[in-house]
Amino acid sequence: SVMKKIYLPVISIIFFSCTPKIHYVGQASPATKKVDVYVTENAIKKNYTLVGQGYLNVLAVHSRPDKIQRLAEQTAMKKGADAIIISDSYFLNGGQSITSTYLSDSLGKGVITTGNTTITPTSSIGFKIFFVKYNL
Repeated sequence: SVMKKIYLPVISIIFFSCTPKIHYVGQASPATKKVDVYVTENAIKKNYTLVGQGYLNVLAVHSRPDKIQRLAEQTAMKKGADAIIISDSYFLNGGQSITSTYLSDSLGKGVITTGNTTITPTSSIGFKIFFVKYNL
C-alpha cells in the first residue's frame, strides 16, 4: 500500500507529461460544437478571420496526423473557432548530421582501415495549425 501511494503519483505524472497537447495562442470566443477542417486556406469559401494558432508540444509532433487533427478540433471547439487549417510543414533546421563509418580489415601482415563520412542537412516535419472564425 505504501508502494501504491508512491507509484500512483509517479505513473500519473509520467502519463500526463507524455500526453500530446496543442498550446493555443489567440482569441477565445464561446465554445462551438462543430469545427470545419481544411488543409489549405484557399479551400475556405466563406469570409473569415484567423483568430489563433496552435503549437504542438514535442511529443505531439511525433504523433499520428489523425490524432493531431482530433486534438486541434477539440481545442478549436473549446476556444470557439469555426474551423481549423492544418497542414504539414517541412523544416530545415540549419544544422548538419555527420555520420562516419570505418572498417578495419587485416590483409596479410597489415591492417587496412577504410572510412566513409556522410554530411546531410537536418530537418524535421511539423504541423501548422491555424484557428478560424467565420465573419458574419
